Amino acid sequence: MRPFRRIGLAAEHESPENPCGSEVRVALTPDGVKALVRHGCAVAVERAAGAATGYPDAAYIAAGATIESRGDLYRSKDLVIKLKGPAHHDLAHMDPGSSLLCMAHVQSIPKRVAVANRSAVNVIAMELIRESPELLADTYIRSRLAMEQIFDSCTDPNSALHAVDARSLAFVGFSADAFGAVQYAARCCPRSLQVLQARPPRHADPTALTVGFEELAEIAAGIPASRVEEHRAARPLKAYGRRRIHCLHETGRAGALFGINLALERNRHIAGPAGVRTAILGYGNVAFGALDECVRRGVATVDILTRRATARPFVRRYLQSSDLIINGVEQPPQFRGRTYIVTEDDLGSVLRPGTVVVDLVGGCATNRTAVEPIVECTHPSDPYTVRNGVCLASVWGWPLLGFQKESVERYSGQIVQVLLGDEQLITGLASAPPGIRRALVAGPVLARGPSSQQMALSATLGE
Repeated sequence: MRPFRRIGLAAEHESPENPCGSEVRVALTPDGVKALVRHGCAVAVERAAGAATGYPDAAYIAAGATIESRGDLYRSKDLVIKLKGPAHHDLAHMDPGSSLLCMAHVQSIPKRVAVANRSAVNVIAMELIRESPELLADTYIRSRLAMEQIFDSCTDPNSALHAVDARSLAFVGFSADAFGAVQYAARCCPRSLQVLQARPPRHADPTALTVGFEELAEIAAGIPASRVEEHRAARPLKAYGRRRIHCLHETGRAGALFGINLALERNRHIAGPAGVRTAILGYGNVAFGALDECVRRGVATVDILTRRATARPFVRRYLQSSDLIINGVEQPPQFRGRTYIVTEDDLGSVLRPGTVVVDLVGGCATNRTAVEPIVECTHPSDPYTVRNGVCLASVWGWPLLGFQKESVERYSGQIVQVLLGDEQLITGLASAPPGIRRALVAGPVLARGPSSQQMALSATLGE
């Protein structure tokens, strides 16, 4: 379990996640490689690994790397870094005791664990690396506190009519800094929750509340630092926080952009993006990315479906009235394959022909999502299927459809931070913090632990 000094950066080829070869992104940019070289690492890059995303071999050589063939890249390395999991035969070529850092997806591809264990290779699943403990940015807390303040100023504890859960709530516009406010509002389960392009005309509904993001930002800016620290101190820290390596925002944006365009193509009566009635299931990072793109594209009304709104029978009215349904709900492992928000029956009796369903979560027969009619992921070369006139899309690698470079830059920065920053993964697995060790899904280091089998079985995208 020595420090990682000899590092390989692998290219994408056909693999279980990439059967048609459509995944062409690379895990590190030349700047990311340069950071590792400056740290004292010897970095080898597989020939043409970054070419498809605009990073030629010459740029990696200038960053201090050497260029190797596919056959050599996996050998004689302490650590191989790859965006998606490799082909099984590539993994089998790695040296015993070496490590692989990639999106391992072992629930969807359980054979990868068996291959790695036979080869005595440690597999670190990027998608399972978490903050440890949870960290909340000041902007997130300020946004949440601003929303609390707005609720406090307009609710009457003595009147059930003015309780938050009796109100309809609408945000106007969009702000990247408002994630905390949107999540807090959604968790309060208002009667309905929408994001609008423009402030609606005044109406007589005493329970309706409209909040402009500019107003929210002004309140957030006025919250003193002491209040932020007070909130942080009063809130028990979770053992694990957000994913450390992801491009969930870009995934959400890419899925929403695809869905809007497909809805317009399939429904010629809709006059532009403003007329695409959209429902987003969930309010996590990937759903927030979808919301961002919907507002950017001019969608007039977006319904955000909370836990209350996704329950039966309430969800039916949203499924019936929406042109575009975007699933961002990541169900816990115990509910996958057992409960669904969009059911098989909905496909034939509720969803209208021409409706587009975009699943941002992804899954397979052994790792189902909240959309029952979608069993397997689609691929960028053939992104959707049609059943009963309804378009179903669950692309494995959504950013390939429009945000390739942005996602590569985000991944690269996050991977370098995990290696050289807080987690110091570069020092090896012997001293890895809990946020890294929980992401070990195969290999000799995991096998020496007391609960290796339990950890391997619990490794899912949703944890």
